[in-house]
Amino acid sequence: MTEISELSETVASAPRVTSPPPAAEARARLYAWYVVGFLTVAATLSSVDRQVLAVLIGPVQGDLGLSNSQMGLLGGVAFSLLYSVGSIPAAWIADQRSRRVVITAGIAFWSAMTAACGMVNQFVTLFLARMGVGLGEAALGPAAYSMMSDLLPRRNLPMAIGVFTAAPFFGVGVASIGGGRLAQYFETAPPLILPLLGEVRSWQAVFLLLGLPGVLLALIGFLTLREPKRRERAATDGPAPLTSRQILTFLGERRRFLTLHFIAYIAMSIQGWGLFFWVIEFLVRERGLPRGEAGLKYGLMAFGLGLTGSIVAGRLASRLVARGAADSTMRLVLFAILALMPLAIAMPLVPRAWQTLLLLAPITFLMGWPGGLGMTALQFIVPNELKGRIIALYSLVVNALSLALGPLVGGLISDKVFAGKSLGGSLSLMAAVNYPLAAVALLLCLRPFRAALVKARAWEGA
Repeated sequence: MTEISELSETVASAPRVTSPPPAAEARARLYAWYVVGFLTVAATLSSVDRQVLAVLIGPVQGDLGLSNSQMGLLGGVAFSLLYSVGSIPAAWIADQRSRRVVITAGIAFWSAMTAACGMVNQFVTLFLARMGVGLGEAALGPAAYSMMSDLLPRRNLPMAIGVFTAAPFFGVGVASIGGGRLAQYFETAPPLILPLLGEVRSWQAVFLLLGLPGVLLALIGFLTLREPKRRERAATDGPAPLTSRQILTFLGERRRFLTLHFIAYIAMSIQGWGLFFWVIEFLVRERGLPRGEAGLKYGLMAFGLGLTGSIVAGRLASRLVARGAADSTMRLVLFAILALMPLAIAMPLVPRAWQTLLLLAPITFLMGWPGGLGMTALQFIVPNELKGRIIALYSLVVNALSLALGPLVGGLISDKVFAGKSLGGSLSLMAAVNYPLAAVALLLCLRPFRAALVKARAWEGA
């Protein structure tokens, strides 16, 4: 009975457009995958700039005299404050104006703020610079998911989003390997003296260097990306035809699925970001690995197995969706969480480094599954007019809480429960709470997800 349904019927009755010539279709397909590649590089860079602090925990704590809890604040809360708030205006612009401009401006801004992290020497100023990084990175997600959904057919979308959401593993890998090696190099090299800044510490030099690539990437994106035509719209009369009442009605009709989906992903993401932030320091402090070696080993693991997991999950989902099993996205996530649960609880408790790394391998592989599948599920159930804003809502609710709480809760449990002496106990306790909660929420959300998919067929292909 809703206005969205009436508008959808109008779209469904519109005449079909003649298929483009094969050569033009091939060029369009090639360009679409170029855009996916560019966005994945951008997301990887954002993850590097966000995550490199995890490799620098020891040097930063040594220079600034910070506790585990304060490092958790820098790693999570500082970043997530403006990341969550900034996603709302970024998504509103992305749903109505040029997504190309939103993406490239965001890249340039977060890169500048990453460099600014290398120009400070106090907790408060570093906290503010990290807030700026979060504000810039807020622009990427809503515009990127919306752009990909307009460039690729539905059968290819799980694979494309799977590649894109593998970026955190790319980023963790690059940050762990490159950040650790750079910090080690600057710690042993002669003091670096820069104009206006004076002597630069090793961790400051890493931040300064990481701010440079984003400027070039933003320029490349501005020159090569094109704004795609919007499709799968619930209405055709203007750039943003849905009223606030229509949007609230739409969300209200799907509130059970969205609520359970968000609960599951909050729990999974708290565990994931907590692990990403503390695992290298855990390997250094409690398993006796040198910082460079710990960064290299987990970096290669994240880069290879995390990426592989995301791509495998995307390919599986694409095949199943092509066969008509559209709810396979959420079923595959549930499978991954059930497999992760015992591994993640046990990994921090085994006594030897090789045992820890052995368990980290399948954990990293399975952690690559949920991100792309969950985002694909959201793209499947919303019309074009809401794609950016649904990702902004996800960022506001899920990313804000998980990015803030993952690193912080890990540090607080370590400080308050284990007197600062056991990061492993903290990670194991978090897994024992987060993964069972996620599994229950995922199981309960399957039926409302299928109902939302049925409703979405009204505008599919419009």
